[in-house]
Amino acid sequence: MTAAGTHELRRSLNGVTATFIALGTVLGSGIMILPGLTYSSLDRSAWIPWAIAALSVAPLLVAYSWLGRSFPSASGVAHYSQLAFGRPLGATSGVLAIIALATGIPATALTGGRYAAQFTDEPALQWLIPLVLVGTAICVAASGTTVSGRVQTGLTLSLCIVVVVVCTAAIASADSPRPDLSFPGESVAAPLAAVFVAFTGWETVAFTFEEHARPDLIPRIFAISYVIVTTVYALILLALFSVVASDDPGLTEAPLLLLAQKVLGGDVGRYLVTGFVVAAILSNVLASAVALSRLVFGMARDRHLPRHLGVLTATGNPLRSVFFVGGTLLLIASSVCVGLLPFEQLFVLSGGIYFLLYAVGAASYAALNPRRGAKLVTLLSLVAVISVGVLAASSLVVSLCLAAGVFAVIKLVARTWRQPATDETRSGAYGNGET
Repeated sequence: MTAAGTHELRRSLNGVTATFIALGTVLGSGIMILPGLTYSSLDRSAWIPWAIAALSVAPLLVAYSWLGRSFPSASGVAHYSQLAFGRPLGATSGVLAIIALATGIPATALTGGRYAAQFTDEPALQWLIPLVLVGTAICVAASGTTVSGRVQTGLTLSLCIVVVVVCTAAIASADSPRPDLSFPGESVAAPLAAVFVAFTGWETVAFTFEEHARPDLIPRIFAISYVIVTTVYALILLALFSVVASDDPGLTEAPLLLLAQKVLGGDVGRYLVTGFVVAAILSNVLASAVALSRLVFGMARDRHLPRHLGVLTATGNPLRSVFFVGGTLLLIASSVCVGLLPFEQLFVLSGGIYFLLYAVGAASYAALNPRRGAKLVTLLSLVAVISVGVLAASSLVVSLCLAAGVFAVIKLVARTWRQPATDETRSGAYGNGET
């Protein structure tokens, strides 16, 4: 049964909740390991790839915020690209986004499980935590946008408070973090490709735009969440500079654990970081799972997926798509846990697809926005995407091949379905003529 006889999601998200959802979507597994990895490889020049990534993603946020304000749809980039370039590319973009999220969400949950197992010395948590996180996220998502939004707000707010308190204490305990202002040269390339992933997530938020009570606030929501995300990353880096040596072997495995132990002591720091990791991963998995369910709903409503997935309950909740997404995510996570799927390949696949979707979003922005400045924003966006994509060449090649295959299949299916309709129409026309 549909809500109020329509096929549109309820516009129930206010600006505050939407901002915390954006924060929870972006602050995922990248916050757990990437600051330590960059610090270990670049010493106190580690802030440079973060600064470059933060600046390079800004034009992309301008494009996606304008698209969301102008065309709020559960299909996100699939809707934008369909409006700009037609149904085949729209369907291809949607399928690729589903693949990216369906592989990226379990990868994030599995990362949380590995952290929890390492921090507690309980190997069973490596597979138990991911399944619990995904299952919990789906149950919360099934309860509706109001409940999931409140949970998301509480989790993300708590995470931000913990980061600010711990990092501020670490910075205050040292004379000065003193970042190195010298450019590290070619060695910045690999860290930059990795760090760019830490600034992805806003394109996923686009799948919830249809539920925003005031789409005109979307640019402001993006701007505020961007400032907070950048500040959180900067605080973590400065805190590491303050109390951890760049040659500490723990930086490549558990930088936040090192930070908490330095500030709070061994046992307290360990328990705090374990809770922090689980909460951060749950926040990201919940936000991304809700977004994926909206994408599946939107794609079904647009007749790109089976129509029964595009049905709403009387309260406006797309339960069928939520449970379909939940089953898919649990299946993929379980397959990795038992060794049927390689864990690392999930990140390679999802990361490469995001580069393509950024490019498609930027191109759609240029095609749909008549203002002159839109072309400059698109150019800057494409330069950023192509530059970082070249650094992550192997992932991008796999994704390009996948995109070409998906597009070819969609075109073939569309042509196959169109042909019988054409033949039937002609047959009817001849029959009328004979009569």
